Amino acid sequence: MSELVNKAVIFDLDGTVTDTVADILDAMNQTLTEYGFETITESQMKDNLGGATREIVALSIAKEIDEETLDACTEFYTSKYIGNGSPKTTVFAGVKEVLLELKNRGYKLAVLSNKPLVEMQPIYERIIKPLGFDLVLGVCETVKPKPDPEATLNILKDWGVSPENAYFVGDGETDVVTAVNANIKVVAVLWGNRSREFLSRYGAKVFAEKPEDLLEIIK
Repeated sequence: MSELVNKAVIFDLDGTVTDTVADILDAMNQTLTEYGFETITESQMKDNLGGATREIVALSIAKEIDEETLDACTEFYTSKYIGNGSPKTTVFAGVKEVLLELKNRGYKLAVLSNKPLVEMQPIYERIIKPLGFDLVLGVCETVKPKPDPEATLNILKDWGVSPENAYFVGDGETDVVTAVNANIKVVAVLWGNRSREFLSRYGAKVFAEKPEDLLEIIK
């Protein structure tokens, strides 16, 4: 049985903990080129992020295609993303120190990403594991993609944390809506892929402009 705690912070991964856009863009443009579609810019890539991988691929193609082609493109993208090894991915400056301080304050820390677990493999040992998260979850057969609140609520249930003692920290609209759906506090970060104005439309009210701000918000 899991150790019971009374407070937790759940983090999004891409755009919140890690800066992954460059590696995602490389794999996506390899895919688009392979299948004869126009390549996209970094700005366009950022706009397309947030959903599950298949949705991100579809948005990047930006044309009506049949399901079989979309499946093939998604599979190709995944193989390229994993195969490239994510050499350009880094942890945002200040995040490591914030995570350490939150653990010192007694918070259990989790990652909940819409990235499939298999796509985390290139950076898990090098980047994610050293950050000391208590739990790392990505989309799989038992974890539904955000903004479905099921995974978030299951984390809190397993840890014995009530919603009023939990925070969700993320840079995207799916993170904000997930927190709203789970009835927990949300902190929208502004160093990722979305603006304050954009996130406000989805219900975000508390913002962190830099990682250190989280320590003033999450006491």
